[in-house]
Amino acid sequence: MLSSSSVTVLLMVLAVVVVGWFAAGTLHNLRKGSALMRWMQGGLPLLGARTTVRWLGTSAVEMVIREAKPPFEEVTLIVFMEPRDVPWMWALSRRGGRRDTLIVRARLRRTPRFDLEALERRSWSARDALHRMPAEEWAVREPSSSEGLPVYTKTPAALGRADDLVGLARRSGMAVRRLSVRRTEPHLQLHVALPSTALPAAAFFEAVRALGERAPG
Repeated sequence: MLSSSSVTVLLMVLAVVVVGWFAAGTLHNLRKGSALMRWMQGGLPLLGARTTVRWLGTSAVEMVIREAKPPFEEVTLIVFMEPRDVPWMWALSRRGGRRDTLIVRARLRRTPRFDLEALERRSWSARDALHRMPAEEWAVREPSSSEGLPVYTKTPAALGRADDLVGLARRSGMAVRRLSVRRTEPHLQLHVALPSTALPAAAFFEAVRALGERAPG
């Protein structure tokens, strides 16, 4: 049986470990988020001239372009990172499929004619989307290969549009976790693994703009 002094020492060690983990995890996320934002400056002007930036805690950065260029009316980008500052939350979130993700949410100038969802089911993005979909009437087309994505639609006519958009995203180097087109706002949602900062940001955001142009159909 441990003595009271041993328990005190163990608690102190545990406190040091938790505080150290919090500091290291926070620093990692801040550096990663800041590096990605610097990279994005090379492409964000393609979407709009002015961007409002704010940190949402230590695990997310939100960038809003309220006066976006066509085909967009407004664009919100979120750098959504794993909660590395809290070890037990980090372990639980990874088990649930949460990974570092760049989220693009856009209001388009032309309202889409279809509703569709292309989802990577193992991802947190897909689980969140599916949780909100049961009340609606969705048909699913399963992928023909292990590399494909299940596509959920309300009308068969949307399948061709889904293939076109997913193909465009993948040819642009995006690892798609969710690609959503809706007749209600946000009209376009794109959840992808964080892009490599070794690649040109302009090419990535040119692809985002192309997705916005093709989404309405």
